[in-house]
Amino acid sequence: MKNKVKRYELEHKSEIATRQSQRADEDRSIADRIAAEQRDAERRKRQFLEEEKVIAAAKRRFKQESLQVSLGEREEVSKDLVAAQKAGYRNEILKAHRNKKAQNEMVNRGPRVREPVGGYRNVKIDRNLYLKRQAAGGGIPSGSIMSQDKNWNLAVSTLFCAK
Repeated sequence: MKNKVKRYELEHKSEIATRQSQRADEDRSIADRIAAEQRDAERRKRQFLEEEKVIAAAKRRFKQESLQVSLGEREEVSKDLVAAQKAGYRNEILKAHRNKKAQNEMVNRGPRVREPVGGYRNVKIDRNLYLKRQAAGGGIPSGSIMSQDKNWNLAVSTLFCAK
């Protein structure tokens, strides 16, 4: 039985290596997707907490200014806070906060990269493209038969090299 398996492995080395690398690529893409979803969830959570902080600060400012008006220190509460209270804080305050944030990002980082005119293309990876990418990245997984074969060939060639 072991001889049959070894013979099969020797006859189909390249196919086995290709399947292993495809599985490794699929696993990597799944892990990348999961990581992206986790980053997105964390970003949404931070954004929500930040919005809540901004709203709480606006409510505090409104209470403080209305107290100052009632004590006679101010003539009236600022118009943006009154409009924010009428709108339920969320819309007006968050719009102003996002505008400030967008302006800061433009100052700090400059404009973002635009999406291409035709949109991003979903490239169908055929065998040639896959092999080119694999060759460019050295893409033989360390546990595969191909890497062992490569290491063996390297060892043999260094042992019996002609000078």
